Amino acid sequence: MDFFIAAIAFIVIFSVLVLIHEWGHFYAARKAGVAVEEFGFGLPPRILGKKVGDTLYSVNWIPFGGFVKLLGENAHDPKLLKNKKSFVAKKPLVRLLIVTAGVLMNFVLAIVLLTIGFTFGIQPLIISTDDVFANLENGNIQTVQGILVKDVKEGGVAHNAGLRANDRIISVNGEDVVDPQQIDLGGVGHAQADYIYSVERGGNEISLHMEARSGESLGFDLYQIFFVPHPVVLQVLEGSVPDVAGLKKGDTINVVNGKPVYYLDDVVLDGVVGAGAGDDFVVQRGEKMVQIHAGGEKAKDAGTVSGGMEPGFADSDFVVIDQIYSDMPAQKAGLVNGDIMVEVNGEPVRSAEQFVALTKANAGKDTLFKIRRGDRILEFTIRPTDKGLIGVGLPKVRVFADGALALYASATPVSVLKIKDVQYPFWVAPFKALEETGRLSLVTLTMFGDVVSSIVTKFTVPEGVAG
Repeated sequence: MDFFIAAIAFIVIFSVLVLIHEWGHFYAARKAGVAVEEFGFGLPPRILGKKVGDTLYSVNWIPFGGFVKLLGENAHDPKLLKNKKSFVAKKPLVRLLIVTAGVLMNFVLAIVLLTIGFTFGIQPLIISTDDVFANLENGNIQTVQGILVKDVKEGGVAHNAGLRANDRIISVNGEDVVDPQQIDLGGVGHAQADYIYSVERGGNEISLHMEARSGESLGFDLYQIFFVPHPVVLQVLEGSVPDVAGLKKGDTINVVNGKPVYYLDDVVLDGVVGAGAGDDFVVQRGEKMVQIHAGGEKAKDAGTVSGGMEPGFADSDFVVIDQIYSDMPAQKAGLVNGDIMVEVNGEPVRSAEQFVALTKANAGKDTLFKIRRGDRILEFTIRPTDKGLIGVGLPKVRVFADGALALYASATPVSVLKIKDVQYPFWVAPFKALEETGRLSLVTLTMFGDVVSSIVTKFTVPEGVAG
């Protein structure tokens, strides 16, 4: 039934778009004095038709859009060049206006529909990453940290195991959940499956045992998930200004000096190395938001600017892992996010490029990886795949104050609880609709340009492009 409804909706929407487009050609042609031979609803073969004046209005069997047939549109007959009602007899500028009138009507339709939507209230148009950030900051997108359960089917496997709506899933079978794809929401693909879910509920961590048979759904759904980039604290040097202020390894930095930050380049620090006014941070620590001021009187307690560390530490001195892929060698060996690569088979690791080269050089071989986790140095024997992969992400790192503070780029999953509608007064809505239509058109043109560029320069069509 859902498929049937979706198919009908697609046909209706597509037909409206095409018919409005064709009506633009029709109207422009009539105004220019060009005879319209047929205006068809749907595509041939024809079901029925009625001629009014010079135009046959037809209804056709294939229910996709419609068409306009102009006199002399594809003419090779010399007589049509002299016929004043022929398309081919018109001046080039007139023909251009008739051809582009369809596109113009699509533009007008978008403005009209968006004007109606903005007048009565619709969800904000989110077509870029900046739109996501802006709507997060103004509260239109309401989220909660982590992967949250939306609904639990009563009497299902998950419900009987004790799972409830709004539980936050922490781990499955001992593996931290950082991606919703790690959670089996479909039917179990093998004879039987046992799951140990660790969830957070009301500040307490609860362990749940779920047992499902082949083809049986666990019976729960998640809120929509997307990943918000934020810098994460990789290292805080003991005794340094940020350490005395209270920053800790693993803190997710959301705000610096009153400005939301998403990427490492957004982080601009003023007083992290001195005893001046200092820097203000808002960080996510577990489920809590913590405010921290680094500088001022606390900076005086730090002793030295960098806590005694030798100066000269650079971004490339840290090769950190942030994403660990399921069923890959790194995950099976026990590496965790935030581990810093130190050595591979005794060779010091100085850059992400070098680390990739070392893993490829040891493809299919047992390899000794030395990593730093907090204050400890740990060793793991890992065998990279035949392609030289161990299944980790290597994010960008930035170092401040000669290593007193090091951050790395990460992205945390958030559950979208609600996207609020945006609404404008009726006299403002048309202008907002015009603005958004222009923005959407620019995005469309840019995407089309990328497709053409890829075809011309690479002889390939970008992934995800069809038709």
